[in-house]
Amino acid sequence: MKISKRPSAPLVRLGAAFWCLSILINFDYPAHHLFYWQVLLPSVDVWLLFIALATTACWGQRCLVWGTLPVWALFIFLRLFRLGDTAVPMYLDRPFNLYIDSGYIYGLYDLLKTSSRQGDFLLLTIMGAAVALLFMVLTWPAFRVAAKALASDWLRRWFLTGSALLLGAALIWGWSGGHEALRSPVLGRLAQELFFIHSIAEQQRSFASRLEQGLRQRSATPASLKGLKGADVLLFLVESYGRIAFSRPEYRQAMDGTTARLAEILARHGFLAVSSYLVASTYGGSSWLTHGTLESGVRVEDDLQYTALLRSSVPPMAFFFREAGYRTVSVMPGTRFAFPEGAYFGYEQVYYAWHFNYLGPAFGWAAMPDQFVLDWVRRHEFMEHERPLFVRYVLISSHASFSIQPPFIDDWDSIGDGRLYRDLDLVYYPITWPDLSNAGDAYLRSLDYEFEIIGDYLAKYVSDDSLVIIMGDHQPNRQLTGEGEPWSVPVHIISRNPRLLEPFRKRGYTPGLIPAQAVPHAGMETFLTGFLEDFSGSP
Repeated sequence: MKISKRPSAPLVRLGAAFWCLSILINFDYPAHHLFYWQVLLPSVDVWLLFIALATTACWGQRCLVWGTLPVWALFIFLRLFRLGDTAVPMYLDRPFNLYIDSGYIYGLYDLLKTSSRQGDFLLLTIMGAAVALLFMVLTWPAFRVAAKALASDWLRRWFLTGSALLLGAALIWGWSGGHEALRSPVLGRLAQELFFIHSIAEQQRSFASRLEQGLRQRSATPASLKGLKGADVLLFLVESYGRIAFSRPEYRQAMDGTTARLAEILARHGFLAVSSYLVASTYGGSSWLTHGTLESGVRVEDDLQYTALLRSSVPPMAFFFREAGYRTVSVMPGTRFAFPEGAYFGYEQVYYAWHFNYLGPAFGWAAMPDQFVLDWVRRHEFMEHERPLFVRYVLISSHASFSIQPPFIDDWDSIGDGRLYRDLDLVYYPITWPDLSNAGDAYLRSLDYEFEIIGDYLAKYVSDDSLVIIMGDHQPNRQLTGEGEPWSVPVHIISRNPRLLEPFRKRGYTPGLIPAQAVPHAGMETFLTGFLEDFSGSP
Protein backbone atom coordinates (compact mmCIF):
# COMPACT_ATOMS: atom_id res chain seq x y z
CA MET A 1 0.00 0.00 0.00
CA LYS A 2 1.41 3.38 -0.99
CA ILE A 3 1.35 5.96 1.82
CA SER A 4 0.42 9.55 0.97
CA LYS A 5 3.13 12.17 1.40
CA ARG A 6 0.65 14.54 3.04
CA PRO A 7 0.50 13.71 6.78
CA SER A 8 -3.15 14.74 7.02
CA ALA A 9 -4.38 12.56 4.14
CA PRO A 10 -4.40 9.22 6.04
CA LEU A 11 -6.20 10.86 8.98
CA VAL A 12 -8.89 12.32 6.73
CA ARG A 13 -9.37 8.97 4.98
CA LEU A 14 -9.56 7.10 8.27
CA GLY A 15 -12.13 9.56 9.64
CA ALA A 16 -14.24 9.37 6.46
CA ALA A 17 -14.20 5.57 6.50
CA PHE A 18 -15.07 5.52 10.21
CA TRP A 19 -18.12 7.77 9.86
CA CYS A 20 -19.32 6.00 6.73
CA LEU A 21 -19.21 2.62 8.47
CA SER A 22 -20.72 4.04 11.67
CA ILE A 23 -23.70 5.37 9.73
CA LEU A 24 -24.22 2.04 7.95
CA ILE A 25 -24.19 0.00 11.16
CA ASN A 26 -26.29 2.52 13.10
CA PHE A 27 -29.38 2.25 10.91
CA ASP A 28 -32.12 0.51 12.84
CA TYR A 29 -34.89 -1.70 11.48
CA PRO A 30 -37.33 -0.64 10.26
CA ALA A 31 -36.14 2.75 9.01
CA HIS A 32 -39.37 4.75 8.94
CA HIS A 33 -37.37 7.75 7.87
CA LEU A 34 -34.00 7.74 6.19
CA PHE A 35 -32.12 10.15 8.42
CA TYR A 36 -32.21 10.63 12.18
CA TRP A 37 -29.54 11.94 14.49
CA GLN A 38 -28.62 8.58 16.05
CA VAL A 39 -27.06 7.35 12.82
CA LEU A 40 -24.38 10.03 13.14
CA LEU A 41 -23.14 8.72 16.49
CA PRO A 42 -19.69 7.11 16.53
CA SER A 43 -19.88 3.33 16.51
CA VAL A 44 -17.97 1.49 19.21
CA ASP A 45 -18.05 -1.61 17.00
CA VAL A 46 -16.35 0.14 14.08
CA TRP A 47 -13.76 1.58 16.47
CA LEU A 48 -12.97 -1.90 17.81
CA LEU A 49 -12.74 -3.30 14.28
CA PHE A 50 -10.31 -0.52 13.36
CA ILE A 51 -8.22 -1.45 16.41
CA ALA A 52 -8.10 -5.00 15.00
CA LEU A 53 -6.97 -3.60 11.63
CA ALA A 54 -4.31 -1.42 13.24
CA THR A 55 -3.03 -4.36 15.30
CA THR A 56 -2.83 -6.48 12.16
CA ALA A 57 -0.87 -3.71 10.42
CA CYS A 58 1.79 -3.95 13.10
CA TRP A 59 2.75 -7.33 11.63
CA GLY A 60 3.40 -5.91 8.20
CA GLN A 61 1.51 -4.95 5.08
CA ARG A 62 0.97 -8.56 3.99
CA CYS A 63 -0.85 -9.34 7.23
CA LEU A 64 -2.84 -6.13 6.84
CA VAL A 65 -3.94 -7.06 3.33
CA TRP A 66 -5.09 -10.53 4.38
CA GLY A 67 -6.52 -9.28 7.68
CA THR A 68 -8.87 -6.76 6.05
CA LEU A 69 -11.17 -9.43 4.59
CA PRO A 70 -12.11 -11.20 7.87
CA VAL A 71 -12.60 -7.85 9.61
CA TRP A 72 -14.94 -6.78 6.80
CA ALA A 73 -16.79 -10.13 7.04
CA LEU A 74 -17.17 -9.64 10.80
CA PHE A 75 -18.63 -6.18 10.18
CA ILE A 76 -21.24 -7.65 7.80
CA PHE A 77 -22.08 -10.31 10.39
CA LEU A 78 -22.50 -7.65 13.08
CA ARG A 79 -24.85 -5.72 10.78
CA LEU A 80 -26.98 -8.84 10.24
CA PHE A 81 -26.86 -9.63 13.96
CA ARG A 82 -28.13 -6.16 14.77
CA LEU A 83 -30.94 -6.63 12.27
CA GLY A 84 -32.08 -9.70 14.17
CA ASP A 85 -31.53 -7.96 17.49
CA THR A 86 -34.04 -5.26 16.55
CA ALA A 87 -36.52 -7.24 14.43
CA VAL A 88 -37.12 -10.20 16.76
CA PRO A 89 -38.17 -8.09 19.79
CA MET A 90 -40.36 -5.99 17.47
CA TYR A 91 -42.36 -8.98 16.26
CA LEU A 92 -41.99 -11.63 18.97
CA ASP A 93 -41.56 -9.56 22.17
CA ARG A 94 -38.43 -11.41 23.24
CA PRO A 95 -34.67 -10.97 22.80
CA PHE A 96 -32.95 -12.26 19.69
CA ASN A 97 -31.21 -15.60 20.22
CA LEU A 98 -28.46 -16.25 17.69
CA TYR A 99 -28.30 -20.01 18.24
CA ILE A 100 -32.04 -20.64 18.10
CA ASP A 101 -33.25 -17.96 15.69
CA SER A 102 -30.63 -18.76 13.06
CA GLY A 103 -32.50 -22.03 12.59
CA TYR A 104 -35.59 -20.11 11.48
CA ILE A 105 -34.05 -18.64 8.33
CA TYR A 106 -35.73 -21.05 5.96
CA GLY A 107 -38.99 -20.81 7.90
CA LEU A 108 -38.86 -17.02 7.56
CA TYR A 109 -38.27 -17.36 3.83
CA ASP A 110 -41.20 -19.77 3.54
CA LEU A 111 -43.46 -17.47 5.58
CA LEU A 112 -42.66 -14.42 3.45
CA LYS A 113 -43.03 -16.36 0.21
CA THR A 114 -46.32 -18.09 1.03
CA SER A 115 -48.03 -15.18 2.79
CA SER A 116 -47.14 -12.49 0.24
CA ARG A 117 -48.61 -11.99 -3.19
CA GLN A 118 -46.23 -13.20 -5.86
CA GLY A 119 -45.41 -9.72 -7.13
CA ASP A 120 -44.87 -8.37 -3.61
CA PHE A 121 -42.50 -11.21 -2.71
CA LEU A 122 -40.54 -10.72 -5.93
CA LEU A 123 -40.25 -6.99 -5.24
CA LEU A 124 -39.19 -7.68 -1.64
CA THR A 125 -36.55 -10.12 -2.86
CA ILE A 126 -35.17 -7.68 -5.43
CA MET A 127 -35.07 -4.86 -2.90
CA GLY A 128 -33.32 -7.07 -0.35
CA ALA A 129 -30.71 -8.18 -2.89
CA ALA A 130 -30.17 -4.58 -4.02
CA VAL A 131 -29.69 -3.35 -0.45
CA ALA A 132 -27.25 -6.19 0.30
CA LEU A 133 -25.26 -5.44 -2.85
CA LEU A 134 -25.17 -1.71 -2.12
CA PHE A 135 -24.06 -2.43 1.44
CA MET A 136 -21.12 -4.53 0.23
CA VAL A 137 -20.21 -1.97 -2.42
CA LEU A 138 -20.01 0.76 0.23
CA THR A 139 -18.36 -1.15 3.06
CA TRP A 140 -15.53 -3.02 1.33
CA PRO A 141 -13.93 0.16 -0.11
CA ALA A 142 -14.34 1.84 3.30
CA PHE A 143 -12.35 -0.93 4.98
CA ARG A 144 -9.75 -0.82 2.24
CA VAL A 145 -9.37 2.94 2.78
CA ALA A 146 -9.09 2.43 6.54
CA ALA A 147 -6.46 -0.27 6.08
CA LYS A 148 -4.45 1.97 3.73
CA ALA A 149 -4.59 4.80 6.27
CA LEU A 150 -3.52 2.58 9.15
CA ALA A 151 -0.55 1.42 7.13
CA SER A 152 0.91 4.82 8.07
CA ASP A 153 3.24 4.20 11.04
CA TRP A 154 2.65 7.55 12.76
CA LEU A 155 -1.15 7.38 12.38
CA ARG A 156 -1.29 3.77 13.57
CA ARG A 157 0.77 4.62 16.67
CA TRP A 158 -1.41 7.62 17.50
CA PHE A 159 -4.60 5.64 16.87
CA LEU A 160 -3.61 2.71 19.08
CA THR A 161 -2.29 5.02 21.82
CA GLY A 162 -5.45 7.11 21.75
CA SER A 163 -7.63 3.97 21.72
CA ALA A 164 -5.80 2.60 24.77
CA LEU A 165 -6.32 5.89 26.62
CA LEU A 166 -10.02 6.00 25.68
CA LEU A 167 -10.49 2.39 26.71
CA GLY A 168 -8.79 3.01 30.04
CA ALA A 169 -10.87 6.13 30.64
CA ALA A 170 -14.04 4.20 29.82
CA LEU A 171 -13.16 1.45 32.27
CA ILE A 172 -12.39 3.96 35.02
CA TRP A 173 -15.49 5.96 34.20
CA GLY A 174 -17.56 2.80 34.48
CA TRP A 175 -19.52 3.60 31.36
CA SER A 176 -21.70 6.06 33.25
CA GLY A 177 -23.02 9.44 32.23
CA GLY A 178 -21.94 10.51 28.76
CA HIS A 179 -21.51 6.97 27.44
CA GLU A 180 -25.29 6.76 27.01
CA ALA A 181 -24.99 8.95 23.94
CA LEU A 182 -23.13 6.09 22.21
CA ARG A 183 -24.86 3.12 20.67
CA SER A 184 -24.49 -0.10 22.64
CA PRO A 185 -21.85 -2.19 20.91
CA VAL A 186 -23.14 -5.17 18.95
CA LEU A 187 -19.99 -7.02 19.93
CA GLY A 188 -21.21 -6.94 23.55
CA ARG A 189 -24.48 -8.57 22.56
CA LEU A 190 -22.60 -11.09 20.45
CA ALA A 191 -20.51 -11.99 23.50
CA GLN A 192 -23.73 -12.63 25.44
CA GLU A 193 -24.94 -14.98 22.71
CA LEU A 194 -21.63 -16.84 22.67
CA PHE A 195 -21.92 -17.24 26.45
CA PHE A 196 -25.44 -18.63 25.95
CA ILE A 197 -24.13 -21.17 23.43
CA HIS A 198 -21.40 -22.14 25.88
CA SER A 199 -23.99 -22.67 28.63
CA ILE A 200 -26.44 -24.73 26.55
CA ALA A 201 -25.49 -27.98 28.23
CA GLU A 202 -26.19 -26.53 31.66
CA GLN A 203 -29.53 -25.13 30.51
CA GLN A 204 -30.52 -28.48 29.06
CA ARG A 205 -29.72 -30.17 32.37
CA SER A 206 -31.89 -27.61 34.14
CA PHE A 207 -34.80 -28.25 31.79
CA ALA A 208 -34.31 -32.00 32.11
CA SER A 209 -34.88 -31.65 35.85
CA ARG A 210 -38.12 -29.81 35.10
CA LEU A 211 -39.15 -32.67 32.82
CA GLU A 212 -38.42 -35.17 35.59
CA GLN A 213 -40.54 -33.09 37.95
CA GLY A 214 -43.34 -33.05 35.40
CA LEU A 215 -43.07 -36.82 35.03
CA ARG A 216 -43.36 -37.28 38.78
CA GLN A 217 -46.35 -34.93 38.86
CA ARG A 218 -48.08 -36.90 36.10
CA SER A 219 -47.55 -40.18 37.89
CA ALA A 220 -49.11 -38.72 41.05
CA THR A 221 -52.08 -37.15 39.24
CA PRO A 222 -55.32 -39.14 38.81
CA ALA A 223 -55.88 -39.63 35.11
CA SER A 224 -58.88 -41.88 34.52
CA LEU A 225 -60.98 -39.08 32.88
CA LYS A 226 -64.08 -41.01 33.97
CA GLY A 227 -65.70 -37.72 34.90
CA LEU A 228 -66.16 -36.99 31.19
CA LYS A 229 -68.49 -40.02 30.95
CA GLY A 230 -67.38 -40.59 27.36
CA ALA A 231 -68.22 -37.12 26.06
CA ASP A 232 -66.36 -36.10 22.91
CA VAL A 233 -63.71 -33.45 23.53
CA LEU A 234 -62.94 -30.95 20.76
CA LEU A 235 -59.90 -28.72 21.28
CA PHE A 236 -59.60 -25.77 18.89
CA LEU A 237 -56.26 -23.92 18.96
CA VAL A 238 -56.84 -20.62 17.17
CA GLU A 239 -53.78 -19.07 15.56
CA SER A 240 -52.77 -15.62 16.89
CA TYR A 241 -55.83 -15.32 19.14
CA GLY A 242 -54.46 -13.30 22.04
CA ARG A 243 -55.66 -11.20 24.95
CA ILE A 244 -55.15 -8.07 22.85
CA ALA A 245 -58.46 -8.87 21.14
CA PHE A 246 -60.20 -7.83 24.37
CA SER A 247 -57.69 -5.55 26.10
CA ARG A 248 -57.23 -3.00 23.31
CA PRO A 249 -60.30 -0.71 23.16
CA GLU A 250 -60.46 -0.44 19.37
CA TYR A 251 -60.19 -4.23 19.07
CA ARG A 252 -62.61 -4.88 21.91
CA GLN A 253 -65.42 -3.09 20.10
CA ALA A 254 -65.13 -5.44 17.12
CA MET A 255 -64.70 -8.53 19.32
CA ASP A 256 -67.81 -7.64 21.30
CA GLY A 257 -69.77 -8.03 18.10
CA THR A 258 -68.01 -11.27 17.18
CA THR A 259 -68.55 -12.87 20.59
CA ALA A 260 -72.15 -11.61 20.77
CA ARG A 261 -72.98 -13.37 17.50
CA LEU A 262 -71.37 -16.59 18.70
CA ALA A 263 -73.09 -16.31 22.09
CA GLU A 264 -76.46 -15.95 20.38
CA ILE A 265 -75.83 -19.10 18.30
CA LEU A 266 -74.71 -21.05 21.35
CA ALA A 267 -77.67 -19.98 23.44
CA ARG A 268 -80.11 -20.84 20.66
CA HIS A 269 -78.74 -24.40 20.55
CA GLY A 270 -78.49 -24.97 24.27
CA PHE A 271 -74.76 -24.39 24.82
CA LEU A 272 -73.24 -22.74 27.87
CA ALA A 273 -69.80 -21.13 28.04
CA VAL A 274 -67.19 -20.01 30.56
CA SER A 275 -63.92 -18.23 29.81
CA SER A 276 -60.54 -17.31 31.25
CA TYR A 277 -56.97 -16.43 30.28
CA LEU A 278 -53.81 -18.53 30.29
CA VAL A 279 -50.26 -17.34 29.74
CA ALA A 280 -48.75 -18.85 26.58
CA SER A 281 -45.07 -19.77 26.40
CA THR A 282 -44.51 -17.88 23.15
CA TYR A 283 -45.53 -14.57 21.56
CA GLY A 284 -46.17 -13.65 17.94
CA GLY A 285 -45.10 -17.03 16.53
CA SER A 286 -43.53 -20.44 17.22
CA SER A 287 -46.91 -22.05 17.86
CA TRP A 288 -45.31 -25.46 18.44
CA LEU A 289 -44.04 -24.18 21.80
CA THR A 290 -47.65 -23.66 22.85
CA HIS A 291 -48.55 -27.17 21.69
CA GLY A 292 -45.70 -28.63 23.71
CA THR A 293 -46.58 -26.59 26.79
CA LEU A 294 -50.31 -27.29 26.71
CA GLU A 295 -50.08 -30.99 25.96
CA SER A 296 -47.19 -31.88 28.27
CA GLY A 297 -48.02 -29.68 31.26
CA VAL A 298 -44.41 -28.42 31.24
CA ARG A 299 -43.62 -24.86 30.16
CA VAL A 300 -41.62 -24.98 26.91
CA GLU A 301 -40.05 -21.62 26.01
CA ASP A 302 -37.62 -22.28 23.15
CA ASP A 303 -36.62 -24.87 20.59
CA LEU A 304 -33.93 -26.38 22.80
CA GLN A 305 -36.54 -27.17 25.43
CA TYR A 306 -38.99 -28.32 22.76
CA THR A 307 -36.45 -30.80 21.37
CA ALA A 308 -35.75 -32.09 24.88
CA LEU A 309 -39.48 -32.52 25.48
CA LEU A 310 -39.93 -34.55 22.30
CA ARG A 311 -37.20 -36.91 23.48
CA SER A 312 -38.60 -37.22 26.98
CA SER A 313 -40.96 -39.75 28.54
CA VAL A 314 -43.38 -37.15 29.89
CA PRO A 315 -46.82 -38.42 28.82
CA PRO A 316 -48.71 -35.97 26.57
CA MET A 317 -52.39 -35.09 26.70
CA ALA A 318 -53.44 -37.60 24.04
CA PHE A 319 -51.93 -40.44 26.10
CA PHE A 320 -54.48 -39.93 28.88
CA PHE A 321 -57.39 -39.84 26.44
CA ARG A 322 -56.18 -43.05 24.77
CA GLU A 323 -55.92 -44.72 28.17
CA ALA A 324 -59.51 -43.63 28.84
CA GLY A 325 -60.73 -45.34 25.67
CA TYR A 326 -60.82 -42.35 23.33
CA ARG A 327 -59.85 -42.26 19.67
CA THR A 328 -57.32 -39.41 19.50
CA VAL A 329 -57.03 -37.28 16.38
CA SER A 330 -54.63 -34.42 15.56
CA VAL A 331 -55.60 -32.01 12.78
CA MET A 332 -52.71 -29.83 11.54
CA PRO A 333 -53.42 -28.40 8.07
CA GLY A 334 -50.54 -25.93 8.44
CA THR A 335 -47.94 -28.72 8.58
CA ARG A 336 -46.75 -28.97 4.98
CA PHE A 337 -43.47 -30.83 5.52
CA ALA A 338 -42.57 -34.15 7.12
CA PHE A 339 -43.03 -33.96 10.89
CA PRO A 340 -41.67 -37.13 12.50
CA GLU A 341 -41.28 -35.27 15.80
CA GLY A 342 -45.07 -35.27 16.05
CA ALA A 343 -44.90 -38.89 17.20
CA TYR A 344 -44.24 -37.61 20.73
CA PHE A 345 -47.78 -36.22 21.02
CA GLY A 346 -49.15 -39.74 20.73
CA TYR A 347 -52.21 -39.28 18.51
CA GLU A 348 -53.78 -42.37 17.03
CA GLN A 349 -54.62 -40.52 13.81
CA VAL A 350 -52.79 -37.50 12.43
CA TYR A 351 -53.88 -35.32 9.51
CA TYR A 352 -51.32 -33.03 7.88
CA ALA A 353 -51.73 -30.76 4.86
CA TRP A 354 -51.18 -33.51 2.28
CA HIS A 355 -53.87 -35.75 3.77
CA PHE A 356 -56.75 -33.43 2.87
CA ASN A 357 -56.39 -33.58 -0.95
CA TYR A 358 -57.49 -29.96 -1.09
CA LEU A 359 -58.02 -28.64 -4.64
CA GLY A 360 -58.74 -24.98 -3.96
CA PRO A 361 -56.45 -21.93 -3.75
CA ALA A 362 -54.13 -21.18 -0.87
CA PHE A 363 -54.88 -18.29 1.48
CA GLY A 364 -51.51 -16.76 2.15
CA TRP A 365 -49.54 -18.98 4.53
CA ALA A 366 -52.64 -21.15 5.09
CA ALA A 367 -52.71 -23.86 2.44
CA MET A 368 -56.47 -24.27 2.89
CA PRO A 369 -59.31 -22.56 4.79
CA ASP A 370 -60.29 -23.79 8.23
CA GLN A 371 -63.93 -24.29 7.27
CA PHE A 372 -62.82 -26.81 4.66
CA VAL A 373 -60.71 -28.55 7.33
CA LEU A 374 -63.57 -28.79 9.82
CA ASP A 375 -65.87 -30.18 7.16
CA TRP A 376 -63.29 -32.71 5.93
CA VAL A 377 -62.63 -34.01 9.45
CA ARG A 378 -66.37 -34.16 10.14
CA ARG A 379 -66.90 -36.38 7.11
CA HIS A 380 -63.95 -38.64 7.89
CA GLU A 381 -64.17 -38.92 11.68
CA PHE A 382 -67.63 -37.98 12.96
CA MET A 383 -70.04 -39.71 10.62
CA GLU A 384 -69.54 -43.07 12.29
CA HIS A 385 -67.43 -43.67 15.36
CA GLU A 386 -67.75 -46.27 18.07
CA ARG A 387 -65.35 -44.75 20.61
CA PRO A 388 -65.54 -41.22 21.99
CA LEU A 389 -63.31 -38.74 20.18
CA PHE A 390 -60.62 -36.37 21.34
CA VAL A 391 -59.79 -34.10 18.40
CA ARG A 392 -57.14 -31.38 18.54
CA TYR A 393 -57.57 -28.83 15.70
CA VAL A 394 -54.76 -26.39 14.91
CA LEU A 395 -56.63 -23.66 13.02
CA ILE A 396 -54.59 -21.49 10.63
CA SER A 397 -56.90 -19.06 8.79
CA SER A 398 -55.99 -16.33 11.31
CA HIS A 399 -52.26 -16.63 10.58
CA ALA A 400 -50.28 -13.48 9.75
CA SER A 401 -50.12 -11.57 7.51
CA PHE A 402 -53.96 -11.70 7.25
CA SER A 403 -53.82 -10.23 3.72
CA ILE A 404 -55.94 -12.88 1.98
CA GLN A 405 -58.81 -14.62 3.75
CA PRO A 406 -61.56 -17.07 2.79
CA PRO A 407 -65.27 -16.27 2.74
CA PHE A 408 -67.71 -18.12 4.97
CA ILE A 409 -69.79 -20.77 3.15
CA ASP A 410 -73.24 -21.32 4.59
CA ASP A 411 -73.84 -24.65 2.79
CA TRP A 412 -71.19 -26.98 4.23
CA ASP A 413 -72.26 -29.81 1.92
CA SER A 414 -71.09 -27.77 -1.06
CA ILE A 415 -67.50 -27.45 0.18
CA GLY A 416 -66.39 -30.88 -1.05
CA ASP A 417 -62.74 -30.96 -2.15
CA GLY A 418 -62.44 -27.16 -1.93
CA ARG A 419 -62.32 -26.35 -5.63
CA LEU A 420 -65.39 -24.10 -5.25
CA TYR A 421 -63.13 -21.49 -3.58
CA ARG A 422 -61.64 -20.83 -7.01
CA ASP A 423 -64.93 -19.24 -8.10
CA LEU A 424 -65.63 -17.25 -4.94
CA ASP A 425 -64.69 -13.66 -4.13
CA LEU A 426 -61.85 -13.86 -1.66
CA VAL A 427 -61.23 -11.24 1.02
CA TYR A 428 -58.14 -9.10 0.43
CA TYR A 429 -56.39 -6.54 2.61
CA PRO A 430 -53.53 -4.26 1.44
CA ILE A 431 -50.99 -5.63 3.92
CA THR A 432 -47.41 -6.50 3.04
CA TRP A 433 -44.43 -7.67 5.01
CA PRO A 434 -42.58 -6.51 6.98
CA ASP A 435 -44.94 -3.78 8.24
CA LEU A 436 -48.05 -5.22 9.94
CA SER A 437 -48.83 -2.13 12.01
CA ASN A 438 -51.90 -1.44 9.83
CA ALA A 439 -53.19 -5.04 9.96
CA GLY A 440 -55.65 -4.53 12.84
CA ASP A 441 -58.83 -4.69 10.76
CA ALA A 442 -57.61 -7.75 8.86
CA TYR A 443 -56.61 -9.46 12.09
CA LEU A 444 -60.04 -8.90 13.63
CA ARG A 445 -61.78 -10.12 10.50
CA SER A 446 -59.74 -13.34 10.61
CA LEU A 447 -60.85 -13.97 14.19
CA ASP A 448 -64.44 -13.21 13.26
CA TYR A 449 -64.16 -15.85 10.52
CA GLU A 450 -62.82 -18.43 12.98
CA PHE A 451 -65.64 -17.82 15.45
CA GLU A 452 -68.24 -17.84 12.69
CA ILE A 453 -67.22 -21.24 11.35
CA ILE A 454 -66.84 -22.75 14.84
CA GLY A 455 -70.25 -21.43 15.90
CA ASP A 456 -71.96 -22.68 12.76
CA TYR A 457 -70.20 -26.03 13.05
CA LEU A 458 -71.33 -26.51 16.65
CA ALA A 459 -74.88 -25.49 15.80
CA LYS A 460 -75.20 -27.85 12.84
CA TYR A 461 -73.08 -30.86 13.72
CA VAL A 462 -72.61 -31.12 17.50
CA SER A 463 -75.88 -32.40 18.90
CA ASP A 464 -74.63 -34.08 22.08
CA ASP A 465 -72.93 -33.02 25.30
CA SER A 466 -69.47 -32.67 23.80
CA LEU A 467 -66.89 -30.59 25.67
CA VAL A 468 -65.52 -27.86 23.40
CA ILE A 469 -62.32 -25.98 24.24
CA ILE A 470 -61.36 -22.90 22.20
CA MET A 471 -57.94 -21.49 23.01
CA GLY A 472 -55.53 -19.01 21.46
CA ASP A 473 -52.01 -20.26 20.78
CA HIS A 474 -50.25 -16.91 21.31
CA GLN A 475 -50.66 -13.17 20.97
CA PRO A 476 -50.24 -11.71 17.47
CA ASN A 477 -46.94 -10.00 16.72
CA ARG A 478 -46.02 -6.90 18.70
CA GLN A 479 -46.73 -4.51 15.83
CA LEU A 480 -50.40 -5.31 16.48
CA THR A 481 -50.29 -5.56 20.26
CA GLY A 482 -47.91 -2.75 21.17
CA GLU A 483 -45.58 -2.81 24.15
CA GLY A 484 -46.38 -4.04 27.63
CA GLU A 485 -48.99 -6.66 26.75
CA PRO A 486 -48.84 -9.89 28.76
CA TRP A 487 -48.44 -13.16 26.89
CA SER A 488 -51.97 -14.22 27.81
CA VAL A 489 -54.47 -15.89 25.48
CA PRO A 490 -58.23 -16.43 25.91
CA VAL A 491 -59.65 -19.88 26.60
CA HIS A 492 -63.36 -20.69 26.25
CA ILE A 493 -65.05 -23.87 27.55
CA ILE A 494 -68.37 -24.72 25.88
CA SER A 495 -70.87 -27.52 26.44
CA ARG A 496 -74.55 -28.22 26.77
CA ASN A 497 -73.83 -30.12 29.97
CA PRO A 498 -73.37 -27.70 32.90
CA ARG A 499 -71.69 -30.47 34.89
CA LEU A 500 -68.75 -30.39 32.45
CA LEU A 501 -68.34 -26.64 32.99
CA GLU A 502 -68.53 -26.75 36.78
CA PRO A 503 -64.83 -27.65 37.35
CA PHE A 504 -63.77 -24.65 35.31
CA ARG A 505 -66.09 -22.35 37.23
CA LYS A 506 -64.48 -23.56 40.44
CA ARG A 507 -61.09 -22.62 38.97
CA GLY A 508 -62.21 -19.05 38.37
CA TYR A 509 -63.57 -19.15 34.83
CA THR A 510 -66.29 -16.54 34.32
CA PRO A 511 -69.61 -17.02 32.48
CA GLY A 512 -69.77 -16.03 28.83
CA LEU A 513 -67.23 -15.61 26.05
CA ILE A 514 -65.38 -12.54 27.33
CA PRO A 515 -62.78 -13.37 30.01
CA ALA A 516 -62.83 -11.04 33.01
CA GLN A 517 -59.72 -12.18 34.93
CA ALA A 518 -57.15 -9.54 35.82
CA VAL A 519 -53.43 -10.17 35.42
CA PRO A 520 -51.45 -12.13 36.39
CA HIS A 521 -52.89 -15.25 34.82
CA ALA A 522 -52.00 -18.90 35.30
CA GLY A 523 -49.56 -20.46 32.85
CA MET A 524 -50.83 -22.66 30.05
CA GLU A 525 -48.78 -25.51 31.52
CA THR A 526 -51.29 -25.71 34.39
CA PHE A 527 -54.20 -26.66 32.14
CA LEU A 528 -53.44 -30.38 31.73
CA THR A 529 -52.91 -31.11 35.41
CA GLY A 530 -56.10 -29.27 36.35
CA PHE A 531 -58.04 -31.05 33.61
CA LEU A 532 -56.86 -34.48 34.76
CA GLU A 533 -57.65 -33.71 38.40
CA ASP A 534 -61.10 -32.30 37.62
CA PHE A 535 -62.30 -35.13 35.36
CA SER A 536 -60.71 -38.16 36.98
CA GLY A 537 -62.94 -38.20 40.04
CA SER A 538 -66.45 -39.53 40.42
CA PRO A 539 -68.70 -38.74 37.45
